[in-house]
Amino acid sequence: MRITFSLAAILLFLAACVPLRSVKYLIPDLGDSAKFENVIIQKSATPFYFKHNYPNKAYEKLKLHLDTSLTNTKTNVFLVIKNDSIIYQYLSEQDALTIKQPSFSVAKSFVGTLMGIAIDKGEIKSTTELVIKYLPELAKNDERFNRLTIQHVLDMRSGFDFSERSFNPFSKIVRSYYGADLKKMVGKLKMKNEPGKVFEYQSINTQVLAFILEKAVGKSLQTQMQERLWQPLGAESDALWSMDDEGNIKAFCCLNATALDFAKIGRLYLNEGNWEGKQIVSKKWIDITTNPDSLTKLRYKNQFWATRDFKFFKDSVSAVSSLGKEGLDYPIEKNPDGRYFYAKKVYDYKAQGMFHQSVYVNPQNKVIMVRLGDRQKKLNFHSFVQQVGRSIR
Repeated sequence: MRITFSLAAILLFLAACVPLRSVKYLIPDLGDSAKFENVIIQKSATPFYFKHNYPNKAYEKLKLHLDTSLTNTKTNVFLVIKNDSIIYQYLSEQDALTIKQPSFSVAKSFVGTLMGIAIDKGEIKSTTELVIKYLPELAKNDERFNRLTIQHVLDMRSGFDFSERSFNPFSKIVRSYYGADLKKMVGKLKMKNEPGKVFEYQSINTQVLAFILEKAVGKSLQTQMQERLWQPLGAESDALWSMDDEGNIKAFCCLNATALDFAKIGRLYLNEGNWEGKQIVSKKWIDITTNPDSLTKLRYKNQFWATRDFKFFKDSVSAVSSLGKEGLDYPIEKNPDGRYFYAKKVYDYKAQGMFHQSVYVNPQNKVIMVRLGDRQKKLNFHSFVQQVGRSIR
């Protein structure tokens, strides 16, 4: 009897530990929030509602195109919003606009916005401040931490020695997702590059931002989210945000909410940080984040992604000549096929998750789009979303 009880206790412990969860599940999926402990981000007492203007005769061609294109793409929700009106919506058979959906790395853009708010309030003086001012324990890990700024971390140019892509259940990225102590993981960070030199997308950057915010503001990340974004933006529904096994918010992912509430971060940026007459985050922060030249050059700014368009040339001389004619100072790169290219200037941008979840913003056409769903291979949503957004007048 005692042996049976001991065996049951051991099995229960193993089922709860990070390595075993990593081995068991390994690949994230849309039902992961049920596997983790979550905190509730409470909805607003004064919700904001987008106007429903769907179906709309003026956008019949758009509806036909999207209805056809989205079939069999594992899309749960696809919303198109223009001038605060829903002009198109796609829902899979099992979904509704009131159902919470996972967003994965879309959460990063909310954390970046919270950083902007903390700077507006003077709780953090500037993005040029050193990370070790707020996380001094990192200084002993590598002398390059003495040059690492918050801006480097915001733009994924930190130089951390951290691999984002791994299917090894014992890798840092997999363990961080399945509940490892994130505070301990951040405290052990090492460097492999000089800060600011190399762009490398690493989720641990966002976790560093979260711990800086908690230290500077004196409130948990979930409290900041609720008080400074979720409720002021008129969220209609509560959100769920997953935690690690020690109760730290997984800031780099795992925010679960409705498509309508995710759309509101897009509306905030579209309206230059203003929400119904109240400045939630400064216009200055929005301008810096969404500046077309910065987005095009850097690909990623303050936890938002640039959309990407390219011009290709047979040789580098032609690429340099074209850049000169356009008056642009963008980097020229070489394609594996031998052609040279540079990124064209873009004005649209997005928050983006690993399964092509996105909150897309087109300031020229006053369009917001939200796509939530699973990974698939039929449709390249990176190009599809921007093509649709740019076509709507």
